[in-house]
Amino acid sequence: MTAEQTATDTSPTRLKVVTFNTWKCDGEYAMRLEAMCEQMKALDADVFALQECFATLDGSTDTARFLAHHLGMHLHTAPARRKPRWFQGGWVDSFSSLAVLSREPIRSGEALELPSSVTDGGRVANFCSMEVAGWSVLLVNVHLSHLPHPDGDPLRTEQLRTLLNRLGQMPRHDLSLVCGDFNASMDSPELAPFMTHPWGLLDAFAQSGGAEKFTFFAPGGQGLNLDHILCVPSCSRVSVSYREAVMVLNTATTPWGAMPSDHSGVSVTFALG
Repeated sequence: MTAEQTATDTSPTRLKVVTFNTWKCDGEYAMRLEAMCEQMKALDADVFALQECFATLDGSTDTARFLAHHLGMHLHTAPARRKPRWFQGGWVDSFSSLAVLSREPIRSGEALELPSSVTDGGRVANFCSMEVAGWSVLLVNVHLSHLPHPDGDPLRTEQLRTLLNRLGQMPRHDLSLVCGDFNASMDSPELAPFMTHPWGLLDAFAQSGGAEKFTFFAPGGQGLNLDHILCVPSCSRVSVSYREAVMVLNTATTPWGAMPSDHSGVSVTFALG
């Protein structure tokens, strides 16, 4: 328990975290944005870790800023992967960024450049430190390389190792989390080694008793488990308990009938204290 908490404050603190890939400006963007806003508001989450947040260079369109404004949340953005994208009938200079939305103020934030390749450059990790009812929380938001096997495997491994090494150098928080689109399943060669010593990452969805999940469906219909919320006990000062794990942001919103994204969101509710 941190110094800010009093001896009489013994009730656990709820922390609801959602990770979600917003799918840039693809599909019916305007309708999807409205669907995102409506469904995200209903979740009543404390923190959203968002990937593929589309933003034009001139600032006229910005997914993360729009959502933060309409949800009344604090925002930290890490611009990433700048290139021309097709939007509203023409090519626009834009980013596919990472963003953290938080109910509580974000005390500090930084972007860490990750290893990349010529065919898949511009990957970063978004580090955000915040305080929730006196508990310090460090959330790392990431979108690892999308390159398929075998080229993507070692790159994703090196990207995750790089961000975890940086995490290990930072002041320890009460709770440290790594969230995002890993483009790999928990039992993959890229992620499995990090579940053991020295990192001992924990899949929060599985720890919460969540059933098997598929967060993305390939063109052939194959369900893939790519999006995760991971606890980092080696960089956390306290243990947590898990209250709920559910798939979210995965239904069509009426009257538009638009799905929020081509990915489903993952929600885990923690109890601190």
